[in-house]
Amino acid sequence: MPRAKKQHLKRRPDGRFRCKYKDREFYGNTEAEALMLRDEYIRQESAGTLLRQRMTVKQYALEWLPIHKAKVSPKCYNDYATQLEKLFPLIGEKELSSVSVDDVAQVWNAFSGLSASTIKRARMLYISLFDTAIENELCRKNPFKSKFAQPPKGPAGSHRPLTDEEVRLIRTVPHRFQLAVLIMLYAGLRRGEVLPLSAPGDVDLKQNLIHVTKAVRFTGNQPEVVSPKTSAGLRDVPIFSALRPFLVGRIGMVAPSASGKMMSDVAFRRAWDSYLLALSRAAGHPVSFRPHDLRHTFCTMLRDAGVEMKQAMIWMGHSDEKMILKIYDHVRDSRTRASVNQVEKLLKSQDEIRNSNQASAL
Repeated sequence: MPRAKKQHLKRRPDGRFRCKYKDREFYGNTEAEALMLRDEYIRQESAGTLLRQRMTVKQYALEWLPIHKAKVSPKCYNDYATQLEKLFPLIGEKELSSVSVDDVAQVWNAFSGLSASTIKRARMLYISLFDTAIENELCRKNPFKSKFAQPPKGPAGSHRPLTDEEVRLIRTVPHRFQLAVLIMLYAGLRRGEVLPLSAPGDVDLKQNLIHVTKAVRFTGNQPEVVSPKTSAGLRDVPIFSALRPFLVGRIGMVAPSASGKMMSDVAFRRAWDSYLLALSRAAGHPVSFRPHDLRHTFCTMLRDAGVEMKQAMIWMGHSDEKMILKIYDHVRDSRTRASVNQVEKLLKSQDEIRNSNQASAL
C-alpha cells in the first residue's frame, strides 16, 4: 500500500502556517502544529465530541452579561461591563475553547498596579464567565482557574486618611470644587451623596445639620437621583465648626458642573483632576488622593476624638460597626501615643495604690 503523501503548508506573512478542512481553518507556529489541530478536529468530529458552538470571548461575553448579571445594581453592572471590556483587546477575538493559560497570564499582566479589590472582582467575574461557558458546552476548561496563571496581588488597603498638610491645602486653596471636598472631608459624605446636595434645602444652618436624603448613581455618564443605598444612609450629620464658614450664605448646589447643572460622571472626574492640579500648584509638588480618602479621614477624625462607635456609625451611614473597624478606622500615631499614655497612667495609679497599701501595712 503506497504511503500517503506528506502535506506541506506555506508560511504566512505573520510567520504561522495554515491548513483547511471543510469550512474551518487551523493555524500553528509550525506545520506540525497546524496539522495536529486539524487532525484533532477531525477526530472529535468523528467521535461526536465537538463543542456545541464555537464563539469568541467577546461574542459570548456580550450575550452572557445581560443574561447572568441582569439583576445587579446599575453601578455593579457597569463595573462588570468595564471589567469585561478589559478582556476584549487581549483575548476578545480568541475562541473560548482556545484561550490558554498563557493568554490568562497576559490578561493579568495588564492588571499590574491595580488595587487588590479590583483584581479580585475581575478574577471572580472571569471565572464565572468561563464556568458558564463550560456548562453551555462552549469550552472544556476554565483557564482562569489554573494555578500557573494567578493574578497579581495588587496593593491592599489603598484608601487612607489624609495628612495634615493635605487638609491644610484643602482648607486654604480656593477652587469651585472646594466646598464639595470640604463636605466630604468634614461630614463624611460619599461622592454620590454630595453631588445632589443643595443649600439651603439640605444644609440646615439653623439646626446645624446636613440632611442626607438622596444620592446620585450613574447610568453610563448621566446622573440619576435615587435614595441612599441603605436605610442607614438616610441621616443627619452635624455641621462642625471647620465646615460652617464655607456654608454660610451658600445658595444652590454645592457641587454644580461648569454649566450649573448636576455633574455627570465625566464632569466629576474633570473637576477632580482640576482640583488636584490646583492643590499641586499651591504645594509645589504633586498632590494626589481619591474622593473616598476624604471619607476615611472623617471616620478617623471621629475615632481620634473618642466618638462612640454607635454614633460614628450613624454619622457615617453604616448599620454595621465591622465596616468601620475593618476599613475606615485608621489608627494614627497620635491615637497610639494617647493609648500608651492611658496605659501608663493606669499603671502609675496601680503602683501608687500598691505603695500606699504597703505603707499602711507597716
